[in-house]
Amino acid sequence: MNELIKLDDVSIGFGKTPIIRGIDLTLTSGQFWGVIGPNGGGKSTLLKTVIGLTEPLAGSFKIKEGLRFGYVPQHEKYDNLFPVSVEEMVTMGRYSMVPFSKKLKQEDREAVRISIEKTGITNLSNKVFRELSGGEKQKVLIAKAICGNPDVLVLDEPTSSLDLKGEAEIMSLIKDLKDELNLTVIMVSHFADTIRKYADSIILVDKDKDILLNCGIDDAVSNQHIKRYFGLQS
Repeated sequence: MNELIKLDDVSIGFGKTPIIRGIDLTLTSGQFWGVIGPNGGGKSTLLKTVIGLTEPLAGSFKIKEGLRFGYVPQHEKYDNLFPVSVEEMVTMGRYSMVPFSKKLKQEDREAVRISIEKTGITNLSNKVFRELSGGEKQKVLIAKAICGNPDVLVLDEPTSSLDLKGEAEIMSLIKDLKDELNLTVIMVSHFADTIRKYADSIILVDKDKDILLNCGIDDAVSNQHIKRYFGLQS
């Protein structure tokens, strides 16, 4: 497995205030990384640092040259957008591949069509995004993310507002896309059972205890912090 992202003695935080210090973390290709932790524990800050939206406050941060990310935020961030269609929303994800001031080519339009098809939302193409159900919106945002041919698919609580059926559909879609497109996945979730079922490795983030732990899913049951988070011990 190739190293994609490496953090050595990194501090993350808001502005100039660190919330977690001394992070050592190496993310390798082809893995499903599940990020867990309490509300406000620093998960989103870590996520934004890893994908380059937030600068680390200290330490060494290295990323593989040319690495492309597909980012799926929580769909509520888009709920009040002007009335764009599903196809228009997915097309936004392709502009990262298009030089500035240039128009989309036929190959870009084809990439949009394929992304819509792969996520099973062809029947929604002409519908208005903000009028969709929560599960449909997540599929659209996933289609938008993969439209730019990413190496790493990054998802911020993609099932937080869904019922059990909706959660199962989205997780099955993510797994299928990971395998088909050879993606590395980084996913934040509050759902312990979901992470244990799908992830290869767990990253526990908790700023209140100033910790960031990383271990394989098979080793998680022997880690005291993670066992406590999953409710496996008092």
